[in-house]
Amino acid sequence: MAAYATVPDYEARAAVSLPAGSPQRAQVEAYLDDASALIKRHIPTGYEPDEAMLRALCVTVVRRVIANPGGRRQRTIGIYSETLGENGGLYLTEEEIEQLQPETVTDPDADAAYSVSLDLGAAGWVPDPGGGWLR
Repeated sequence: MAAYATVPDYEARAAVSLPAGSPQRAQVEAYLDDASALIKRHIPTGYEPDEAMLRALCVTVVRRVIANPGGRRQRTIGIYSETLGENGGLYLTEEEIEQLQPETVTDPDADAAYSVSLDLGAAGWVPDPGGGWLR
């Protein structure tokens, strides 16, 4: 499975440059693959979310894990203390999971009618003398 985002996608959104062959670039590539697998797990079978949204979501997940890989909420070194704004690690928020779901029935087009074409010339089907089709 190809990742939903590429390293250049990450670089553009994170405003960083990751030189080819660098350990940081390899780490971002691995995280993009991991994030894509995590995202794919939450997509319902048969549903295909928008590619641009998948790319943005993949980069968001990776930026989160790069910014706070240990998932710390607070850290203190000597007299210096820092509180981090969000959890770290590789995960999806509830809002991100909702973005991976199809529109709900409140969507006006959710119950739209559709038609399915049949191949009536398929082997085994013959015209009915009464005007229909028989098997």
